[in-house]
Amino acid sequence: MATAKRRAVLTALCAAVMLLGGCDTLDDMLNLDSTWTPQESEAISIASDGSVTEIVQETLDQSYYDLTELEEMINAEVDEYNAENGEDSITVKSLTNDDSTVTLKLWYSSAEDYAAFNNVEFFCGSIISAQLEGYLFDTSFYRVKEGELSGSEVSYTAVFNDMSAEVVIVQAPMEVHIEGQSVTYVSVNAEMISADTVNATGDQEEEEGLVLPSSKVYEGEEETYAEQKIANRVYIVY
Repeated sequence: MATAKRRAVLTALCAAVMLLGGCDTLDDMLNLDSTWTPQESEAISIASDGSVTEIVQETLDQSYYDLTELEEMINAEVDEYNAENGEDSITVKSLTNDDSTVTLKLWYSSAEDYAAFNNVEFFCGSIISAQLEGYLFDTSFYRVKEGELSGSEVSYTAVFNDMSAEVVIVQAPMEVHIEGQSVTYVSVNAEMISADTVNATGDQEEEEGLVLPSSKVYEGEEETYAEQKIANRVYIVY
């Protein structure tokens, strides 16, 4: 399933909820760690059993949608995936509308289901398993102490001092919450929000001023997709 197609379905469905009005509070709807409220528009929470909860928030200004058609659309997407990958692989948990900000919660039984449904790179497991999957940890890291970046950059060898540690690998941008755990290292393309929550910002270098397509002739070759993927790959160790 293409990411663009899936995102369009979710955004459209979120918009449809504007016809429903408010229901549960955000904390009740998410049914997650009450100390964590997502700050970014796209966020995930990883539970100790390996399940993943995704939270998508959209601010919308359109007011008319065919609710029945949109509900059928999202349910069909989830049902199709579950039919091919196992019942209850994905669950649409709930929707809420608060002053035109619509929040959608999806639950995935595993990291693999999240990656497959969204057609994105995503890994959650031990450092050893990540290496076996081909991840090179070929970046610099920051130590994390009590939710704060500590000291100067370190290499992957420092991370490998504890091979029993777990790691989450995501494509930025995304907020990542790890339920009941404290982050010990993050790659340098990430920021800490709290001891258990990371803002995976990725490579956010911006060009100053207007850059015409012809300017690339003088700036060298444009960054390839593979290079962009590596630049936006965020490692979170706990």
